[in-house]
Amino acid sequence: MRLFDTMLLSIKNLWRRKLRSLLTIMGVMIGTCAIMIMLSLGIAMNRNFMEQVSQMGNIMQIQVYNYNQGGKTPDGKDIPPLDDAMVAKFAKLDGVEGATPIIDIYVKMMVGKYVGSVSIVGMNPEMFEMLDIPVSTGRPLQEGDTNQMVIGKDVIWNFYNPKSFRWEPAPQDLDFFKEKLTISWDMNYGEKYQSGGKSKNPVKPVQVEAVGLIEQMGSEYSWRILMPFETVKKYQKEIEKYNRQNGGSNGGGGIMFASPMYSSSGNNDGYNQVIVKAKNIDVVVDIMNQIKEFGYECYSPVQILESMQEQSAGLRQILLGIGIMSFVIAAIGIANTMYMSIYERTREIGIFKVIGARLKDIRRLFMFEAWWIGVFGGIMGILLSFFLSYLLNKFNVSLGGSVIWTPEGEKTLPSSYIPYWLPLAAMVFAPLASLLAGLLPSRRAMKLSVMKALRQE
Repeated sequence: MRLFDTMLLSIKNLWRRKLRSLLTIMGVMIGTCAIMIMLSLGIAMNRNFMEQVSQMGNIMQIQVYNYNQGGKTPDGKDIPPLDDAMVAKFAKLDGVEGATPIIDIYVKMMVGKYVGSVSIVGMNPEMFEMLDIPVSTGRPLQEGDTNQMVIGKDVIWNFYNPKSFRWEPAPQDLDFFKEKLTISWDMNYGEKYQSGGKSKNPVKPVQVEAVGLIEQMGSEYSWRILMPFETVKKYQKEIEKYNRQNGGSNGGGGIMFASPMYSSSGNNDGYNQVIVKAKNIDVVVDIMNQIKEFGYECYSPVQILESMQEQSAGLRQILLGIGIMSFVIAAIGIANTMYMSIYERTREIGIFKVIGARLKDIRRLFMFEAWWIGVFGGIMGILLSFFLSYLLNKFNVSLGGSVIWTPEGEKTLPSSYIPYWLPLAAMVFAPLASLLAGLLPSRRAMKLSVMKALRQE
């Protein structure tokens, strides 16, 4: 019997018993839909976790801190200084895209007639693209920049008019690109000195230039100003010099955070903080483990993501189990339908054998019937899954909180998410599972005795 004839005959046999075939197909439809919806809920849950954690910072960034200086590594060795040589070693680790030390200073800044205290972060310009810093106006820092800066949108809230009798904050539309910008380590800069507060050695303000603006409010850089690493390092030395010259006065100089540490002899013992960027999320934990072996402390939002995923792992397994159980029940229904079909068509099978049908033709006929049930049930199940997923998202039916706050405002996360590969997998899985369910019934049809089959009423 030709393959096409077998396929056509199998469809006609299903059509002869329309109600029973439809009920069996609906069983496969429900099983396929159950698996897809349960998986879509789990996938959406993971995606939502990722979205929530991403609000805490770039998920592929690793913050390295030298809290344990002077201590021992896990294998008993002295912890090396977190210096340029160690930063270069981090950059060569497998899976690392780049590494940069961080210097954070706190200075006084004037924008036109407005003054404010600001945090300036020094980093290597080539790290801007690697760290995905969202510069939306102007440009990021580039090689060759010195006193250029990229300013976070929220920095504007630090400025006010010191000459006003009442509190006068800087307007939100203050243009950093057009105004004259200066900074000073003298924390009284731009304001009236209090009695006895004037520094012994006044410092000349440094004129700076705004070249970029981070307009994404609420991001990890929106409250900070970014400048080239070497420039901030030079500012830091000026701050130290200024503080030594004005020791004991009320006009204290700028403050340094996460800056290079110095021993009593004045030698540079390394940095307090380094940012390491991983190439992809899968290697973040491995990189962190390698860095911890040097004796340093690490932090990445991936740690929070893993904790959230571990807490929800049991729920996702239950969802998947419900879906699989639904399909197992559907498979049992297919097997039952096939067995009933064989029992009713025993005489027909006997006639097939008498007129010369091969055993593999009989087996293939019943296997095709099971396969068609899986195909039709799979297609209907996929369509039903997309419809239910739409309803779940429309009415925000979720297994947890699905509303988060982002720099752009409130955002509703999807309750169900069906990736492109899921319906493709369902279209492969449903017919294959149906074929497995029809395997034993088709073997029984092959083994029927011809004489017994022909005597069957």
